Order: sequence, then C-alpha cells, then structure tokens
Amino acid sequence: MYDRFDLHYHLSLKEVKKEEVYSASGSFKRPDGVVDYWGQEYLLKFPLDFEIYAYWANEDLKLDMGLSFKVEIACARCLRSVLLDISGQYNYIYTLRPPSLEPDHQLSKEEMSMVHMDFWPASLDLAPQLWESIILSLPSIALCSPSCRGLCPHCGRDLNEESCSCASIEIDPRLEVLKKAMAMLGNSERGKKNHGRSKKKGLSR
Repeated sequence: MYDRFDLHYHLSLKEVKKEEVYSASGSFKRPDGVVDYWGQEYLLKFPLDFEIYAYWANEDLKLDMGLSFKVEIACARCLRSVLLDISGQYNYIYTLRPPSLEPDHQLSKEEMSMVHMDFWPASLDLAPQLWESIILSLPSIALCSPSCRGLCPHCGRDLNEESCSCASIEIDPRLEVLKKAMAMLGNSERGKKNHGRSKKKGLSR
C-alpha cells in the first residue's frame, strides 16, 4: 500500500554517527487516496509531515518517528464526513538479533517494536514503518459531534437536521424475553386468585 502512495524515505546509515542523534524531517505531497482499514474507508489527505530521530544503542539502531496528517472518515452515527487532524509518535528498533522462535514466547513491548534485519544496508527505506505508523494512528470510529443524534433506524432521516415522527416500535430482544416472562407471571397470579375464589364459594355451601 505504501508503494501506491510512494512513501519511501531512505535513511543513510553513514549519517547516523555513534553517540550522536541524527534528526531529519520532511513532507510527502501526494494526491489524496482511500485507505481501507477497520472495515471502513479513510480518505488520507496530504501533505503528510514527519520527523525522525535516529541513534545507535549498542548494536541496535533506534528510530523515533513522529507524523501528522489529516484524514476524512464517515461519522459512526450520521455518516457525515468528518475531517480529523491526526498525529502520533512511534518507536522502532532495527536489530540484527534474531527473533525468538519459542512457540509460547510472549513478545515484550520492546520486541513488538523491533525490525529484524539480516544485515545492515547502506540505507534503510522507512516506508514500511511510516505506513505502519499511519495505520496505527487511524481511529476505529469518529463522531461529527459528541451530541450527534445519528440517523432514524426506521426512515433513515438525519436527526441532526430535522425531527422524526417514527414511533419507537422496536423492542430490544433482551427486553422482549423479560416482557414474555412478566406476562406469564401475571397470568399465573390471576389463575391462582380465580382458583382461590372458587374454593371459598365451595366452602360457603
């Protein structure tokens, strides 16, 4: 997917000196494009700005990445388009250490941020980590407003724009079961009362 948006940025390892912090920033200016994730569509809007800080920690290369961009998504209640400002900070560790192959091994937080390398290239293409950071920054849902009233479940009318005269005829299935149980209990109580009155009449004779 990052190839479609051409999010390639090459970090030259010669520029990252031992005991120094290398910093850089940039901006991707691309045509807006749709991203499918979380079972919905996001309109990724450019420019996408980023900054990186890279430094060596023993034999590993650590990378701190920050990015900011805008995304358009449908409101989860009324389906109106919502424009969101997105920003995030992510950390990665490039390492030559092999990953654990133990079947029951639980990944630590550090291991989850590792990018395992077979060798050190002349430069690192940060596109996979840039794309992963974008995906991790996307919200699962969005609202146009915390007070959004959404759509009428019967006629589909936007309740933010006009009121709806549809009657609330649908009953929560869980409440329907309770309603039937209450009805059965009521019938049982009425049956007991009627049976009690018939016994009293028999005794009076």
